[in-house]
Amino acid sequence: MDNGIIIRTENLTKYYNKGKANEVLATSGVSVGIRRGDFAILKGPSGSGKTTLLSLLGCMTRPTSGSIMVEGRDISHLPERFLTEIRRSTCGFIFQQFHLIQGMSVLQNVMLPLYPTGADLTKLRKKAEGLLEGLGMLKRRDFPVQGLSGGEQQRTAIARALINDPEIVLADEPTAHLDTALSRDFMNTMKELWEKGKTVIIASHDPIVFENESAGLVVEMRDGAVKNITRK
Repeated sequence: MDNGIIIRTENLTKYYNKGKANEVLATSGVSVGIRRGDFAILKGPSGSGKTTLLSLLGCMTRPTSGSIMVEGRDISHLPERFLTEIRRSTCGFIFQQFHLIQGMSVLQNVMLPLYPTGADLTKLRKKAEGLLEGLGMLKRRDFPVQGLSGGEQQRTAIARALINDPEIVLADEPTAHLDTALSRDFMNTMKELWEKGKTVIIASHDPIVFENESAGLVVEMRDGAVKNITRK
């Protein structure tokens, strides 16, 4: 496996509402390198900055200062249209609240990210069905997402995150709404993706996540700053 750096940040700082009365310093001077093929955990309590860092790493938001290099390219100040393309071609996101579109079926939700690309719908459907089959969700493909259980919604969200065959899979507090058994199932799914060569980055304060044996890199955060980095 190529152990070259796939994402590197230097002195990454992010303010929300900078200069206003409700200014928040979310990350402060974060410098971290994530290798291609890493299974990385961003660990810390609520408000530690781990979700903001995950959003920065995944090109979902821009830093106030500092730099982010993705596959050797500085993406810190790229126009939104370029960030959109990087997200679509490189990253797959699993959000804490899933963000599935109610009123649409499981299959439609999985296919949704690639609709704007003009992809052949027959091929896209076949690809989506293959992902759902691998996650044990194929029989639910035509089911409206609002009727799914929490575990089923998450598996749908995982399939959607994988539809663009991303190099990097990012998940924000993915076990927050799951019981212990489903949380372990999720981590097993992430391990399988990692073993297939994906770079996995998870932000979580759940011991089931950050104590997982697959976690080779743990970045511990507190008050917006990196307090410790452990690499196995």
